[in-house]
Amino acid sequence: MPLNKPVTFETTFTCYTGTDIIGEGGAGHIYRAVDDAGNVRAIKLLRYERAKGEKAKRFKNEVLFCSKNQHPNIITVIEHGIFTEGKRLSPFYVMPLYKSSLKALITTGIPRDKVLFYFGQILDGVEAAHFQQVIHRDLKPENVLYDEQQDRLLLADFGIAHFEEEALYTSVETSPDTRLANFLYAAPEQRNRGTTVDHHADIYALGLILNEMFTNQVPLGTGYKTIGSVASDFSYLDNMVSTMLHQSAEERPASIEVIKRELIGRKQEFITRQRLSELKQTVVPVTDLDDPLIVDPPRLVDIDVESGVLILLFHRSVNPKWQQAWIQMGRTSSISYLMHKGPEQFSFSGNRASIPAREDEMQRIVNDFKTWIPMANSTYAAMVLREKQELENQQRRQLQQEIEEQEQRRRILTSVRI
Repeated sequence: MPLNKPVTFETTFTCYTGTDIIGEGGAGHIYRAVDDAGNVRAIKLLRYERAKGEKAKRFKNEVLFCSKNQHPNIITVIEHGIFTEGKRLSPFYVMPLYKSSLKALITTGIPRDKVLFYFGQILDGVEAAHFQQVIHRDLKPENVLYDEQQDRLLLADFGIAHFEEEALYTSVETSPDTRLANFLYAAPEQRNRGTTVDHHADIYALGLILNEMFTNQVPLGTGYKTIGSVASDFSYLDNMVSTMLHQSAEERPASIEVIKRELIGRKQEFITRQRLSELKQTVVPVTDLDDPLIVDPPRLVDIDVESGVLILLFHRSVNPKWQQAWIQMGRTSSISYLMHKGPEQFSFSGNRASIPAREDEMQRIVNDFKTWIPMANSTYAAMVLREKQELENQQRRQLQQEIEEQEQRRRILTSVRI
């Protein structure tokens, strides 16, 4: 909705001009805005009357979480500020503007062979939040934005999310006649005050969303339209959806990983397994190279001499696998060296490499050593990546075999009569 008069939002370094309201709810408005450089952004403004107490705390948590977010399937807050209107102060934050959403994709119809491609992205975003002890609690197609340029979905609106530092409590309770309209994707435990709400509520909403992505209908009650009725090749998903929609939270899948394992077992190759990297302090694919020796590779920082032995000092210790990469690099690379002082002649201990040498050899050895270090680092990274990929492929094959065995058992028990 175009504004009669543009609204100005100022941060420390940037001025934004709001031209349209593109979304609104009980807590505030979403504006389309343009910055000083002409970049189009979205601005979420918390209403003045809501900018206090619990609402303000939740808005702050949302800003902090999304500001440090690095995951591709969760929105990133660019910056934030305070909107001033007379004596009224209201917080706002700035994010990229996405012109579409999962809701729009569902309305126009998602090709059957792309549903799990998109659903996998949603799983990645929710799992990344869960890894960081954040429960969304308001998952629905409207809160999943679509980046048309990158064909990518992103989770948005963490306004009622549970963050680690909060005490769990239930914020959703409605009258019977409005409950369905206002909280269509709320889990049963979210509808009764005093009930603990945890990550299982997100899994319930994901079950609704997955079914809707195929059928264009939210699966409510017992006679809902199943995935198998509209896409027989994906009928195996109906059991998964049924489990995700269990009335008892404890009977739903224990985690996003459990859902992913089922999909991987069905040979959905684009489903990505993730983990929380303590080193990078973010969520990464399980095959991500966050090994300390790859993130901060060994480099030469000093030398010493003891009794005719040249000692070369790294800035950090190297492990046996890196030493193996050093030897392998020497065997497979076309390198030159002096007087047979090749890579295999060095001994390693902690952050020290040593080799017997005459005084007239030492400068050339140091020069060669400095040349070989990056080569060994590259060899080490390739070895680690290959091992991670082999392990991941092995686990995927095992999951697929387990699913095939389960399907075979089901077929036998269904067809064989006593």
